[in-house]
Amino acid sequence: MPLISKPSEKGGEKMSTRFQKIISGLFLVSAASLLFAGCSLYPTTTVNVTPSAAPTAAMMANKVDLQFGNHPGMKLPEQDVFVMGPVASEVWRLEAVDALKPENMKKMVYSTAAMTPHDPFKIGARPLGPFAKGASLGFTLDDWLAASGSGTYSWEGDKAQLNLSFTKLVPNATYTVWCSRLTFPPNPKIVDSPCGAADGSENTFKTDPSGNGSFMLSLKPLEESTKETATVIAVAYHRDGKTYGAEPGDFGKVTHVQIVALIPVPTATSTVSK
Repeated sequence: MPLISKPSEKGGEKMSTRFQKIISGLFLVSAASLLFAGCSLYPTTTVNVTPSAAPTAAMMANKVDLQFGNHPGMKLPEQDVFVMGPVASEVWRLEAVDALKPENMKKMVYSTAAMTPHDPFKIGARPLGPFAKGASLGFTLDDWLAASGSGTYSWEGDKAQLNLSFTKLVPNATYTVWCSRLTFPPNPKIVDSPCGAADGSENTFKTDPSGNGSFMLSLKPLEESTKETATVIAVAYHRDGKTYGAEPGDFGKVTHVQIVALIPVPTATSTVSK
């Protein structure tokens, strides 16, 4: 059985239509609906949480519930951890269908030797690899994909609040939280910005020995999602234990986005009155 499925057709109308259908399906649910099947809120331990005032009654007037999941759960290739292929010095990204196969879930995962830009819509010439192999991350693909998280995003006027909890992340690890903008095909674009202060001084948290963690932050309201461009909350693991301020760091090499949540397009059910 091949390790990696044959890449699907890239670019053009077929590519655009496929992902527009996927994303439309994600956004046409209410804010209270799960964006990823099987994600649930587990008890968590708060570790190095960014200090922040509790949400006020006014801020709670507008709220959406967030559920975090991984790239394969969105039917996209896993982006930031890699498995070995036939050549020992090379690693590959896995398509969603391959990432969820039991024989691949048991495999150890690796970083890449150099920065590996994200390409979730497979626009580039070699979206799945091969890439030069970096260091072993010390855990399996199953361990990586087991992570989940839940929380809320609330806002009112010029104030907003993120209140997030996570489970089964990498234990005793450094993470950052990114408030990114993702534009879908046919003109895909990803702009990563740290949640909170622009210098990245407010978007860090650490996990406990069980891989649990929490993150709470007061910030300016985020841009609304549309059917063309979504606001995405991304949670990135830093295997080197370092953070890089306003920049995420080298994706694939030292920075690895593990789970994400999409803020849904506003609907009549996106506002919850207290």
